[in-house]
Amino acid sequence: MICPLYNFQVQNVLYGPQKLTREETINLLAERQKQLVEGIDIFEEIKVRRISKEEIEGLRSSFFSLPPDTAITANMFVLEKTVTAEDGHDYQADAAMRNIVLAMRLLKGGYVSGTSVFYIPVAEKDKNPLEVSPIEWSWEQGRKLESRGFRYSLSFDEVVDLKKLVGKIQSVDFAKRRSLNLACKRFQRAYEEVDFEDQLIDFIIAFEALFLKGEKAKSSQGETIAVACSVMLGKNDEERDQVKRYLREAYSIRNCIVHGSDYRKPKIDKEYEMSEFVPKIEDYLRESMKELLD
Repeated sequence: MICPLYNFQVQNVLYGPQKLTREETINLLAERQKQLVEGIDIFEEIKVRRISKEEIEGLRSSFFSLPPDTAITANMFVLEKTVTAEDGHDYQADAAMRNIVLAMRLLKGGYVSGTSVFYIPVAEKDKNPLEVSPIEWSWEQGRKLESRGFRYSLSFDEVVDLKKLVGKIQSVDFAKRRSLNLACKRFQRAYEEVDFEDQLIDFIIAFEALFLKGEKAKSSQGETIAVACSVMLGKNDEERDQVKRYLREAYSIRNCIVHGSDYRKPKIDKEYEMSEFVPKIEDYLRESMKELLD
């Protein structure tokens, strides 16, 4: 089973000063290149790897109807797990792959997307590529995000942190932690929005789920969120004050949007465009959700 990852890449580069010899560097990069082909283990036999040319040709030429908006392209990466025919549709692995995409988004910014899971017979891989076709697929409504820019680049150094995040998400009982579940849904939904105003609405709903947990509407809700988040994320008074100012402004703008009122450009230490301001709010939400996963 494979889940194509859109707008995603793994960088085979070395960052910062290195204490390796030239030969050691060449060997390390070669080993990493091999991993990109064979797959990097992420969670319980689920790997991320570069899709092969044969698989690309097989999926493109398949007579099997692919999900809407599915495009298999060169240099694409996929999540992959081998399952037996007796297992049938592996719903747990299917859900885990979607949780890996969530973990990628929580790890850092970048518009990675993965909405389709294909089941391909392994025995057919050695056949003519034109004969390779999926026997089943599952699909979630979503939008491929190539047009949004901000290509998601995962480095080898970040794989350890990604694995930890996936493990935390997999261990959460979302049926019992309904507030966190709603926050995750809204965080994910924002990735499908094109307009920054719509993204901000989703982010504030997620903040309300995390910090208000179903409380009835009050005029002080925005302040409650701003203070609670600043205490959680701020390491000192200066950082806490900055978090509060950003979230107060975000809540005020969100209220203007949902009530059909005009609003001025966000202004904290300077005047911001929404394209600058909303990603900052996203970062605060991302860090809050990671804290609450523990």
